[in-house]
Amino acid sequence: MATGWLRGTVKEVVSGDTVVIMGPSRGGPPPEKRLTLASLIAPRMARRDGTTLDEPFAWHSREFLRKKCVGQACTFKVDYVLENIPGREFGSVFLSGTNENLALLVVSSGWSKIRSAGGQQSPYYAELEAAQTKAEDAGLGLWSKDEAAIRGSVRSVNIISEDGLDAQSVLQKFGKGKPIPAVIEAVSSGSTLKATLLPEQYYVEVHLVAVSCPSMNNRRPSPGAGPPYGAPAANGHAPAAAAEAADQTKTGTAGSDPPAQPEPFAREAKYLSESKVLGRDVRVMLEGVDKWGKLFGQVMYSDGEQPVSLGESQVKAGYAKLQNWGLEMMSVNAFTLREAERQAKQQRIGIWRNYVPPANAGTKLSDKFTGTVCEIVSGDCMVVRDKANGQERRVNLSSIKAPRLGRKEEKPEPWATEAKEFLRQRLIGKEVSVEMEYNRQVPFGGAVAAEAAKAKNQTVEMRDMGFATVTIAEKDGGGQQRSSNVAELLLVRGLAQVVRHRTDDERSRQYESLMNAEGSGMGSKKGMHNKSKDPPVHYYNDVSLPSTSANQAKQYLPFFQRGKQKGIVEFVLSGARLKLYFPQQGVCIAFSPSGVRAPQRATQGQPGRAPATAEPYSEEAFSFTRHHCLQREVEVEIDTMDRGGNFLGALTLPGGSRPFNLGPALLEAGLAKLHPSFDPDRVQGGAELAAAQARAQKAKLKVWENYEPADETATRSGADEDTNGHASSNSPRETVFVTVTEVVSGSQFYVQMAEQPRVDYIADQLKSLSVASSSAPPRLQVGGLCLAQYSLDDQWYRASVQRVISSDPMNPQYSVIFLDFGNQDRVGGKSVRAIDSALAAVPPQAHCCSLAYLKVPSLDADYGLDAAQFLSQATGGGKRMTASIERRERQQQARGKDPLGSQPLLHIVLSKEGNSAADSVNADMLRAGLARVKAGKAKQSEDPVSIFVQCEDEARKGHTGIWIHGDPGSESDEEDATPSKPAWGRR
Repeated sequence: MATGWLRGTVKEVVSGDTVVIMGPSRGGPPPEKRLTLASLIAPRMARRDGTTLDEPFAWHSREFLRKKCVGQACTFKVDYVLENIPGREFGSVFLSGTNENLALLVVSSGWSKIRSAGGQQSPYYAELEAAQTKAEDAGLGLWSKDEAAIRGSVRSVNIISEDGLDAQSVLQKFGKGKPIPAVIEAVSSGSTLKATLLPEQYYVEVHLVAVSCPSMNNRRPSPGAGPPYGAPAANGHAPAAAAEAADQTKTGTAGSDPPAQPEPFAREAKYLSESKVLGRDVRVMLEGVDKWGKLFGQVMYSDGEQPVSLGESQVKAGYAKLQNWGLEMMSVNAFTLREAERQAKQQRIGIWRNYVPPANAGTKLSDKFTGTVCEIVSGDCMVVRDKANGQERRVNLSSIKAPRLGRKEEKPEPWATEAKEFLRQRLIGKEVSVEMEYNRQVPFGGAVAAEAAKAKNQTVEMRDMGFATVTIAEKDGGGQQRSSNVAELLLVRGLAQVVRHRTDDERSRQYESLMNAEGSGMGSKKGMHNKSKDPPVHYYNDVSLPSTSANQAKQYLPFFQRGKQKGIVEFVLSGARLKLYFPQQGVCIAFSPSGVRAPQRATQGQPGRAPATAEPYSEEAFSFTRHHCLQREVEVEIDTMDRGGNFLGALTLPGGSRPFNLGPALLEAGLAKLHPSFDPDRVQGGAELAAAQARAQKAKLKVWENYEPADETATRSGADEDTNGHASSNSPRETVFVTVTEVVSGSQFYVQMAEQPRVDYIADQLKSLSVASSSAPPRLQVGGLCLAQYSLDDQWYRASVQRVISSDPMNPQYSVIFLDFGNQDRVGGKSVRAIDSALAAVPPQAHCCSLAYLKVPSLDADYGLDAAQFLSQATGGGKRMTASIERRERQQQARGKDPLGSQPLLHIVLSKEGNSAADSVNADMLRAGLARVKAGKAKQSEDPVSIFVQCEDEARKGHTGIWIHGDPGSESDEEDATPSKPAWGRR
C-alpha cells in the first residue's frame, strides 16, 4: 500500500465517495487506483443490471463529485485499509489547482455523510465533522427535510435488455442524428461505451458507428465459425461473427477456446476512449440499430470550444478501422472518418504500423547492440546504456533465474546477494554485447496484483520484459581475448538456475550451453548446489534510512574520520546525495560532498512537506552522478556530519591518472553550486571546489547559464533606522511595514522598514561617488565599516567586516555583511573601498528579526532547511508585509563595533498587509509542522500566543513535519535519552 502523497488524474467517479485515479502515461495505459474517500459514506448507486435502485440522492451525490473533479489533476494518499473489506483502499484527495479537499467539498455540500467515530478515520476527520454539522443545520443535500425532494431523488432508470426496453424504441424516441446530452458510465473497449442519456435516464450501450477498435476479449475462432469481427454481413449491417462470439460467451459453448486476450492496440484504444469521455458530459448522436439489437451512434466530446468525434480520434490515432456498412449508416462526418483513416495509413501508426513495410528500421530498437552496464538490478537483470543512442535499456538474461532479492520487508533469498555482487564486480562500467531474443508479458505488481485484479473482474495490466543473451569480451589466462556468456558465468558458480520452459515457449538460443553450465555447477557443488554448507548470512546496519536517528549514525563518525575508507555506491538519491555501503564494516550511510548543493529533484508530498517541483538541471545532475558513481567502488574521506545524519566529505573513484572527485566534477560541469555559507578555508580541498565553481561560472554552464550581475538596488525600497535602544519584553506592541531582504534560516532573517527615505538616500549617495576609481584601504579590521562590491551584481554597498580571512597585503580577503540588507559575501582587497563619513553615520537599514514565540529548527537539524525554504517562499519577491514587534532583545553576539550585532533582535509576528495573527507567517509555519511554540515565553491566554498554540496542536494531531513521529521533545531530552543499541551487527 502506498503511504506517501502521489499525483494523478481523476479518471472516473464511481459514486459520491469513490473515485478512480490514474497515474501518468508512459508510452501506454497508465496505472490506476480505486480510492474511497476516507471516513465518507455516500448513497449507493443502482446496479447497472437494474437489480437494485438508487438510494435517495445517490445520483445527485455522484454528479456533484463527478462535475467537480473528473479529468482534474490531483494529489492523493492512501490513509488506511480495512481487513474486513479486502482490496479496498481509503484515502484523501486534493485537487491540484485549488488544493481543495474532495471529501470536505462533498460533506460541506451535504452529498455525503461521515462514518461514526472509532476505528481508522481520515486525518481530516475533525474538519469533516464540522462541515457535516453545518450542512445538516442548513438542510443541504442528504439532510433535506423536504419529503417531496427525497422521493424525487430516486431515479427511474430505463435499461435496454433482451426482455425489456429494446434499442429500436430508444432510437425512435430520441431520433436519428440528434445530439443527446449524456454521461459516459463505462468503456468496454475503444469503440464500445455505456452511457446514461439525459435527462430521461436511459442506460444504454453505444457502439461507435463505422468504427471498429481491436477487441479486448479476442478468442481464436473455432472451425466452422463465421467471418471475423469487422467483416460486413450479407445484408450490409453489423458483422455476424461478433454476435456469434457473444452468444458463445454467454452460453459457455466456447469452453474449448483459449483464454480471451486483448488484440494488439486494444488497451491503447480503450485508454484513449477513457481519457477523452469516461465520466464526462458528451453528446450522443444515435445513428441506427443492427439486427442483433445493438445501438450505433457517434459520441462527441468537447476539446476546448470545438466538439470532437471520439470515432475520429480513434481512427486518427491508428486504433480503429472503418466499416463500410457503418459509413452508410452515418448522417454526418463520414468523409472526415475516411480522411482520418487515410492519414493514419500514410503515417503507419497503430494497427497500420505494417500497412506498408518500412524501408528501414528507423527508430526501431536494434535486436543486437553494444553498450555499457550502468546498473545491476538483480542476479539476472541489468540496465545497459546503448552505445549508439545513449538510451538505457533494462535487460533480463534469457532462460535463467537467479534468487530474488526481496522487496521492502521481504528478506533476500539465499545466494541472491552473491549473484548480484558477482555481476556488479564483473560487469559494472564494462562494455557488453546484447542480443535480444524474446519478450514476456508479466502483470504489473506481480502475480499477487494480478490475482487481486481478477477477483475484482478488472483488466490485468501487463508489462513487457525483454530477454537477451549478454556476452562480455575478456582475456583468459594466456592473454587471449575471448567472449563469455554472462548467464553461463552465473550457472557454473551455482548462482542461478536454468528455467525449464514449456514445449512451445521461446528460449535462449544458447539453451544447451546453459544446461551444460548448470550441470557443471551442480557437479562441483558450488553456490546453491552445495547442500552441506549454509548460505552466507549478511549482517549490516543501515543508518541512511529516514527512520534512523542522527545519533545512531553519529556512532560511526569517529571511525570514518580516521582516514580514507573504501565503499560501494549502493544508490544515487540525487546529484549530490548518495547511499554508500561499507562491506567490511557492515554499514550503509547517507553521504554528500562537503559544501556542494545540487539542484533538488521533484519530490512527492509528505506530511509536513508539500510536493516539490524539480529545479532546473536536477535530473541532469542526477544522471551525471549515477553515470559516474552508481555501484562503483569508491574511496571516501569523511570530515563531519550534519544534524540530519548525512556524512560530509570527499568521494573519489580510484584508478586512472586523475581520480574522479565527485564534488569538483559536479561544480565544474555546472550541475551544482557551493553552499552560500561554504568557507573553502575550513574544508579539505575547499580551494579546488571554489576553483571548479569559478570555471563553471565563467563558462556559464548549466545552472550558471543566466549568471549575470543583477542590479538589486532598484528593487529595494526605502527604510528608516529603528531605535538602538533595547525595549523590555513587556513594552507595548508596535506595528510597522517591512520588506524581507535576507533569510538566514528559519529562525533568523533581515528586514527593511518600508516607506522610509534612508535606503534611497544611501543609494543616491553611492551613485554620486566615484567608487571604482578610488583606492582601497590599506587594511581593515573586524567590525570596520567600508564599501564592498557584491559579487553577484558588481554593485557597491555599505558593509562591515565580520572576519579577516587573509591578511596578505597583496591580496587580502574579508568576509563582510551588508549593513542595509543583511546578506554576506566574501570579497578581496580590490572589492573594498573606504566609506565616506556621511554614509558611515547613517544607521544600518537591515534589522535582524525572528518569528515571535516560535522555536524553529536550526539549519543543520531535521526540517531546518525546510523551515528556511518555507520562510523564504512566504516572504520573498520584495513583498510588503506587516510586522507586529512583540519585543526587542539584546543580541548575545553584539560586541565591539559590529553595527548589526549591536542592534536589538526584533521578535515579530509577520503577515501580509491586513491579515491577522491567525493568517501570519508564524501561524503558517506552525501549521506546516516546521516550528514549535516556545514554552514559558508568554502567557498562553494572550493573543496571538493562544492562536499559535492552536496551530501547533493542528500540526501535532496531524503528525505534520517535526510531529511526524509524535512529540519531538527538546534538545536536552534527546541528549538525556537512553543510548541506542550498538551500531555493529544488525542483521
